[in-house]
Amino acid sequence: MLAEIYWIKPLLYRLAIMPRPRGGEWLGDEIASLRRQGVDVIVSLLTADEIAELGLEQEAECCRSAGIEFLSLPIEDRSVPPDPQAARELIERLAVDLRGGKAVAIHCRAGIGRSALVAACILARLGVATTDAFRAIGQARRCAVPDTPEQIDWTDKFVVGLKAET
Repeated sequence: MLAEIYWIKPLLYRLAIMPRPRGGEWLGDEIASLRRQGVDVIVSLLTADEIAELGLEQEAECCRSAGIEFLSLPIEDRSVPPDPQAARELIERLAVDLRGGKAVAIHCRAGIGRSALVAACILARLGVATTDAFRAIGQARRCAVPDTPEQIDWTDKFVVGLKAET
């Protein structure tokens, strides 16, 4: 069975959001499925408590075994990144990976709020307007994204910061 993944189209980069992989005894199969679907980098936005609750303690190790790079930026559910600088560095790094042809999949718990926020910021860094980014992400995920007005505001502030740099 293939792990759920939602590729964001019709954009130029191989970026996806997804719900968290199934944990416990299913985790290895889930990660192997993501590799078969072409994923090069997985980004988890889960907190330590969620990781323990969902049986995902071995996600980084399973990714390494499957040849997938694993990155983590813990964000509380229905919230925004607590460390804007760490978020910015991750977003910059992922934009470089995407430009270099890597396929990136971002997950939180359901693959709607936190994942959409980070994906929209990456797309903004790559030159996509925020409204277009959220529209494309919502079409891929087949639901409205992100979860909260706070997440939209955070994304808008991130984009303002990008514009201030140029």
